[in-house]
Amino acid sequence: MTNNASNYAVLAAALLFAPLSACGDDKGTTTDTTASTMQTTEPTSTTTTTATTMETPTTTDETTTVEPTTTTVTPTTAGTTETTGEEGGFVFPTDPPEAYTQIDRHGAVEAGTAGIAASQGLGLNPGSDIAIRDDYNASNPAEDAAGMWLGEIGASVTFFHDAFDDDLMMLQLVPATVDETIAQAGPVIVPDTIKYDPNMPTGYPNGRALTDPVVDITLAAVLLKLGPQQPVTLFADLPLNPPENDVPFQAEFPFLAPPHL
Repeated sequence: MTNNASNYAVLAAALLFAPLSACGDDKGTTTDTTASTMQTTEPTSTTTTTATTMETPTTTDETTTVEPTTTTVTPTTAGTTETTGEEGGFVFPTDPPEAYTQIDRHGAVEAGTAGIAASQGLGLNPGSDIAIRDDYNASNPAEDAAGMWLGEIGASVTFFHDAFDDDLMMLQLVPATVDETIAQAGPVIVPDTIKYDPNMPTGYPNGRALTDPVVDITLAAVLLKLGPQQPVTLFADLPLNPPENDVPFQAEFPFLAPPHL
């Protein structure tokens, strides 16, 4: 088996349980110091402006006529509950939080899929049961931090190593032990949030850019004994992912390109 063919086989099998995200996918070494930051965008608005343009007078033998022209700019407001005026403005609901039922959460990449009931895969096989993922998605980071899901996550980590360690060694890669995996990936996925330390370089798992190959990074942190010969970007550096989006990201919010229709 060639290295490339084996790489494809291992990652294809692994990604069956941890499906790829958007354009990129990945994670890396972690730090114990994390700080959550929230960016606040101040609403901006433009007010109604009336501009009067005086046209050049037209003169006849008897009279001089001045015709004023008035132009009205429709006000637009960004960052509030409603935006009117320009086509494509955003309208945000104002319902209180209790009006909603939480059915999903996705702070740490694939934590609720690959980290919970991994042995059940995507739940497509006859007899598979992934109902526990609904319970996980309805819970919250405070419960994660209290250890509510550690047993399930530990069982999933063990499952991955049992399934893929032999393949990794065939590729002359060194798999992590279960304890090493917990040390490497644990602070990233427990609690299930995006961590950010402003004193550290930005890039997943310290924050997340749209182009970060987050699933590949996560898989490396879970499966490999990380080190100089096996960096956290090892899977991400393989030529398996598309080099770029077919439609570039936008420079301004909401950043994602319009959906394909």
